[in-house]
Amino acid sequence: MGNNTRWKTVSQEYVVNSPFIKLRKDVCVTDEQDVIDDYYVCEFPNWVNVVAVTPQNEVILVREYRYPIGEDATAVPAGKVEDGEKEMDAAARELKEETGFCTKDDFVFLGSFYTNAANATNKVFTYLATNVEQVADPEKAVGEKTEVEKMTWAEIGMAIQSGTINQVFSVLALQLAESYLREKERRI
Repeated sequence: MGNNTRWKTVSQEYVVNSPFIKLRKDVCVTDEQDVIDDYYVCEFPNWVNVVAVTPQNEVILVREYRYPIGEDATAVPAGKVEDGEKEMDAAARELKEETGFCTKDDFVFLGSFYTNAANATNKVFTYLATNVEQVADPEKAVGEKTEVEKMTWAEIGMAIQSGTINQVFSVLALQLAESYLREKERRI
């Protein structure tokens, strides 16, 4: 399609304004002069995902009850980027907070992606951490009751197929990391 037309914003009103989400109701005019009276936009903070791999080639995951879906979800360590924080620093912080694991290696940036360009403004930044070791217990935050799990790449594949790992950004992060590691191994 490749058109570079822009819509005009007529007005914006915040319906919800909290530290976790800002929900904005916009009135806009499209490039074809159609008026949209109620275009809702979610302003979430950016967040990070970390695929953490041990020297034994096990991946560190976090299982946690997720209220919106009413069930446990298994995912890569993740969390929001704090104001003024660099994404890679947020990745290291979230990894340690959620799992107690750290790496002496450099983090590998695997990519950044809009979470939903149709109605959200934030991006998720995905990193790979290799040779991770547990250096502390996971931190307990209000509303979080997590369990740290280790899986092999084969177990991850089965967990994705069965729906045990069912959050799209965890699935994408794991697939990007596995592809990166395979390519790195192939070059050696």
